[in-house]
Amino acid sequence: MTTYKNFASAHWRKLVMGVAAGVLLTGCAMTPNGRGGVMMGLDTAELFGTPLSTFRLRDGTEGTLRKDPQGKYSIKLSQAFRVVPLANAVTARVARVENVGERTVVIVETQERGCAYRYEVLAFQGTDVLQWTVGNCKDRPRVELAADAKSLNIDFPNYNRLLRMIYTDNRLLNASVAVPPGVDTRAQPFADDALRGTGPAIATLPGSDSGRVIPAPPAPASAPAAAPKAGSRASAKPRRQETPARAAAPAISLPAPRSAAAAPAAPMIFQAEEIKPVVIDLRK
Repeated sequence: MTTYKNFASAHWRKLVMGVAAGVLLTGCAMTPNGRGGVMMGLDTAELFGTPLSTFRLRDGTEGTLRKDPQGKYSIKLSQAFRVVPLANAVTARVARVENVGERTVVIVETQERGCAYRYEVLAFQGTDVLQWTVGNCKDRPRVELAADAKSLNIDFPNYNRLLRMIYTDNRLLNASVAVPPGVDTRAQPFADDALRGTGPAIATLPGSDSGRVIPAPPAPASAPAAAPKAGSRASAKPRRQETPARAAAPAISLPAPRSAAAAPAAPMIFQAEEIKPVVIDLRK
């Protein structure tokens, strides 16, 4: 009987230790301490919090937006211990997920105190994360993926211009560009919940300053020439000059066509500043 009790006691101790180890493995997380290091602690969002939404990365792994019992938001990958904190968010939701180049770009819409619309742009590649915080606190941006899936435009209205942020090649660039035809910068809302334009769809040229192609105006109708009198010696001379005169008329009466009308402008020809990211390695 004593042997049986000892065996049962040892079995329960192993079971409790195994459960405790499992809790430690799944319920631990490392977060930045603000001084370049990390703090090891209990992942209360994993153990007691609420998962709000999940998204899939290019490599097939999943990320989860969570809220812990204290109301703090964070993102955790399924294969990583360290989390990406959304420190100032009082609400958060995943608004857009796109595969751009070698990374998966996740745009999280948050609300902060005194700021209705703030956006976290997160670019994931494995456990490597680039993080930017953008937004004007009053508008949702319009987000458009380039046709070649190598860049992502994030447009905010800015009076009679657009404040455009371009994610490409692990960088986020910031520039002011012209408003494409049909886009109303005064529209409320400027974009819907999925960060797509609320107005008519506009075909844009990825990487150009405004995505516009302006055709040359039509040629004006030329006035008919006066018919020469029959038998006049001058009747043959205007006839010989008729063809070159008509060919030269458009060059005189029309403005010179834009060089960009025949081909799209080269990418990134406008002035752009790079916004430095916060770099997070979820393995450390």
